[in-house]
Amino acid sequence: MSAAAFGVDISEQAAAIRWQERVAHPLRTDPEGGFVAERDGRVIGVAQAMVRERLWCLSLLAVMPGVQSAGAGRALMASALDYRADADAGLIVSSNDPRALRLYALAGFSLRPAFTAEGTIDRRALPRPDADVQAAGLEDVEALAAISRDVRGAPHTDELAFALGFGAQLLRVGDRGFAVTMPGQGLWLLVARDERAARTLLWRALALARDAHRPPVRWITGGQDWAIDVTVRAGLQLSAYGALCVRGEPGPLWPFVPSGPFA
Repeated sequence: MSAAAFGVDISEQAAAIRWQERVAHPLRTDPEGGFVAERDGRVIGVAQAMVRERLWCLSLLAVMPGVQSAGAGRALMASALDYRADADAGLIVSSNDPRALRLYALAGFSLRPAFTAEGTIDRRALPRPDADVQAAGLEDVEALAAISRDVRGAPHTDELAFALGFGAQLLRVGDRGFAVTMPGQGLWLLVARDERAARTLLWRALALARDAHRPPVRWITGGQDWAIDVTVRAGLQLSAYGALCVRGEPGPLWPFVPSGPFA
C-alpha cells in the first residue's frame, strides 16, 4: 500500500525486499511509533514516527490511492505526533504532494523548499579523488554520531547500520563529515561540520553514482549553496521538489542533505 502511494515499483523481488526493509526499520526501532488506518478490515494508510534522542522524525505517511483526502492522513499524523511528544525538535522530508505540505504546515512545521539534481553526470567535471575521503564501515558509526548531533540534533547510528546492511558505501572525512551512497539511489545522506568537507564528500558521492536509477542528489534545501554549486558544475539539472519540514531547533542543518526516509 505504501509503495503504491509513493509510486514505487516493487514488482521485482529485490525491490520488494528493499521496500519492506525500509518500512520495517522504524518498526523495529520504534514499535510504538507505527500506526495504520483501516476501513472494512483493510489497511488504507500508515504512519511511522521515530525518535532519536531529542529529535522526532516522520519516516512514513501514506494513504492508499483512491481514498485520500478523506481524513485518514490527518488522523495518522495526529497519532504520529503524539508518539514521544516530549521530543523538542522534529524533521519531515516531504514530497511535492500539496496535501502533505499543507498537513505538515498546519502541524507547526516550517517548510524549507528543496531541489532535486538529476540528469547525466559530466564525468569530465569530476575532480581528482581527495585523499581526505576514506571508506568507513560498521565499526565507525558510533564515532560519527557526534557529527550528526552537531548538525541535525541527533545521531544516525541505527540508520547507518541499516544502510550498510543494504550494501551502502559510507564515506568519511575524519571527524568533519560523512556521506552515504546507496546502490541505485545515488546520495542517500550527507552530514558535515564544514563546507569544504561537504563539497569533498558530495563530489566523491557523485563519482560513485554510476548505477543510480533515481536522481543522484535529492532534498537540497535552500541555503545549501555548496551543494547547488557542486551539482550544477557536475552537469546536473535542478528542479524544485518537496521540502524539508522543521519544528523547533534540531541544529543548524548545514551542511546537510537529509535521508528521505530517516532524515
